[in-house]
Amino acid sequence: MSLKEPTHLVSDDGLPETDKKLVHDLNGSLDRLSGMRALEINASGKFLRSKIAWKLAVYQHVLLHRIVALMDGVAVAWNNECTLSAMLSGRAFMETLAVMAEFEQQVGRLLKEQNLGGLDVLAQSGVFASRNPKLIKENPGTQAKKVGKYIDDFDRRFEGFRGHYNALSERCHPNSLGHNFMFSKLDTSDGTVRFYDEREPHRNRKMLLAALVLLPLVESISARLDVLIDKVSDLHHSVAPISGDPTPERQN
Repeated sequence: MSLKEPTHLVSDDGLPETDKKLVHDLNGSLDRLSGMRALEINASGKFLRSKIAWKLAVYQHVLLHRIVALMDGVAVAWNNECTLSAMLSGRAFMETLAVMAEFEQQVGRLLKEQNLGGLDVLAQSGVFASRNPKLIKENPGTQAKKVGKYIDDFDRRFEGFRGHYNALSERCHPNSLGHNFMFSKLDTSDGTVRFYDEREPHRNRKMLLAALVLLPLVESISARLDVLIDKVSDLHHSVAPISGDPTPERQN
């Protein structure tokens, strides 16, 4: 089994040199992230010793797969001058980055506290998080945290993140910046409204690239999660050694 290689962003002569370099760097980061994606996670080795570590790794990699898929969508839309679609994927990338960053912080905190029960709940609630009331009723504890809270938390580490997310949201929503100022322009001299495939392509591309600039941060987050999850496996095994059982009971 193999995974599809993600599409690269294509530079053109309309991009300034600084943005061309950024596009090049983003493509390189995307290739490395693509190579970090797991094809499968088996209940063996460190994951045989700890089902908690196994669940944490599953959550880590579904987020990683989502980020690569979103960047692929950004590139496909960008390369075909479908800027609004690229912005929608770019905003979803910002959300997923904020979720993954929070996940890493929580794993580190709970591991330091040696709170295996908390780590188990973190993994379980992350993998099965939902906003569907019926599913939440059937599976208490899986209610997804509002994405705006993740954005705000991340903004405390990277000031301006929330502001840019809000600006991008205005383009993504069916508000004036997402329809009137995206696709039309009024000629006040004669009252004619003229329509365009895209009214301000250069400004829009700048806005999109600014949303993607933190992509390389995902590489370091995922690498740190690898180390943390190994330590979770060691901790869990030291507390509840097992022999051949891939599904140890939760430890509090």
